[in-house]
Amino acid sequence: MSKHPLVIIGGNSLIAPWLMQRLRAEGRTADVVSRTKAHVPEGFRFTAMDLGSARNWIAPENAIVVSLLPLWTLVRYMPRFIGVHSIIATGSTSRFSKTISNDAKERAIAANLEIAEHALEEWCVKSNVHRTLLRPTLIYDGMRDQNIARMARFIRRFHFLPIAAPAKGLRQPIHADDVAKAIMKAMDNEAAHGKSFNVAGGEVLTYRAMAERVFAGLGLKPRFLALPVTWLSRAFRVASKTGLVRESSFGSSIFERMNQDLIFDVEEGLRVLSYQPRGFHPEFHG
Repeated sequence: MSKHPLVIIGGNSLIAPWLMQRLRAEGRTADVVSRTKAHVPEGFRFTAMDLGSARNWIAPENAIVVSLLPLWTLVRYMPRFIGVHSIIATGSTSRFSKTISNDAKERAIAANLEIAEHALEEWCVKSNVHRTLLRPTLIYDGMRDQNIARMARFIRRFHFLPIAAPAKGLRQPIHADDVAKAIMKAMDNEAAHGKSFNVAGGEVLTYRAMAERVFAGLGLKPRFLALPVTWLSRAFRVASKTGLVRESSFGSSIFERMNQDLIFDVEEGLRVLSYQPRGFHPEFHG
């Protein structure tokens, strides 16, 4: 049992319920902080709080802090973590994959992630706080995520999926529970101090194969509408304007990435954290 109190920042994130479930299974508890109400297991303490407006809150001394906030949000409030033992933060491999996007907003995300990573590292070194950064790849839980669950919603509604042919770009989707597992492995792990790890699922597959697994998880036969990127982008713009779909976030950059390899070196994380991620076999409920 760790001698350090545990604080989870971002209790409504995709990863949070899986992390709390794993902590409870090991007999551990945590203080959970979120701007909006979050369900926490028995024995956990929830605090509804916006770090930007909370006047006097600082993290408990010598605590392990797990931040599930966007990285650029976390670094705005670093003075609140003076005196903690360690910070385990989640970033994203988007820091690398979106740097050359044709979408200015996506390039800004990549730039903000890079700036935030440097700011976190500098603050932790200066403040004598141990730091571990996890950069997950495409995260899913099949329920609330903006990747696989969104794809499943579209397929359920229309019984087909538009793709940019041949949709051969490689992916490493990781379940939110496996990210939680990696976080658990980083706690009280001196070998993880001062390190940044890319964390990914246990299988590499093409975008098309990934979509086929989503069809299978829904009990449907795969049906694709394979078109050029420009046609798909125009079709979704029209469909969004007419209200046929509510997927206005789909743009040409998303379709172009269907044929780009978005895979990352995860060997160091697998060795140090030994989180043993599952293959991609999504399940959907409801």
